Amino acid sequence: MRAARSHRLARLLAVPAAACLLTLLPALPAAALPPARVVVEGVAPAGEHAVAGVPVRSAALRAGLRAAIAQTALDLIAAEGGQPGDLDVLALLGGKATDYTQRYRVLADLGERLAPAPAPEGAFEYALQVEVHVDVDRIAAGLQSAGWLQSLPGELPTQGHRILVETRDWGAYEAFLALLRDGAGARSALPESFESGRVALRVEAPGRSAELLDRLLAVRQETLRLIPLPSEGDVLRIQVARTGGEEPASPEGAQATGD
Repeated sequence: MRAARSHRLARLLAVPAAACLLTLLPALPAAALPPARVVVEGVAPAGEHAVAGVPVRSAALRAGLRAAIAQTALDLIAAEGGQPGDLDVLALLGGKATDYTQRYRVLADLGERLAPAPAPEGAFEYALQVEVHVDVDRIAAGLQSAGWLQSLPGELPTQGHRILVETRDWGAYEAFLALLRDGAGARSALPESFESGRVALRVEAPGRSAELLDRLLAVRQETLRLIPLPSEGDVLRIQVARTGGEEPASPEGAQATGD
C-alpha cells in the first residue's frame, strides 16, 4: 500500500509544470484583492442595559464584525480623499455583517467591564477582541455603487517570490496552493522543480516575501500545519503537513523535474 501511494505521488509530481498550476490559474479575477485582516474590539451593553433576548457575547461578536467592516470602508473612502464623517456603513451597503466577512475568530474574551462615558454611570459592557478577514472587493463595490468611491481600488502590486515547500503529502501540497490563493492573494504559483519531499514554487503575490509569509501564517488552519524554516537566501522555506487523518503518502524514491 505504501509503495502504491508513493508511485501515485511520483506520477503526480511528474506532470509538466504548466499543468501543475492546479487551482491557481490566470482566470483568477484580475481585480481581486486579498481580504483585509482587521483586529477590533466588539463591545455590547451588558447587565440591565443588555439587548433583550440576545446573549451579550453574541451581541459583542456582531459588534466586532460591524466595526471591522466599518473600519475597512472608512479607510477606503479616506484613501480617495473622502470625508465620511459618521457614515453608517452597513446601512449604506445593505445586508448583514457576515455578507462582507470571509472568516473571523475570537482572539480574546475580555468579559464584562464598566462601560466608559457616555454610557450611564455604573453601566457595564461585554467585550471581545476579534480578528476579522473582510471582503475588500465587495465593500469597495458597494461604496462605489453608493457614490462614495469614484473608482475601485487598484490591484495591489505583485512581486515574484520563491517558496520551497517541504512535504511528503500530496494532499497537503494541494491545500497549501489553495491557501496561497485564498489566504494570501497569490495570482499564480508555478512549480519550477521537484525532488523527493520538496517542491520549488515561483509565486506572484502582493507585497514582500515577509508579508506573504505573515499572511499565510495569519490564516487559521484546522487541517493544515505550516512550519516556517530558515530561509535560503531569498527563498522562503515552509514545511507543510495535514493534521490528523491517515499517514501522508511518501515520495521516497520519486524524483522528477518540471520544465
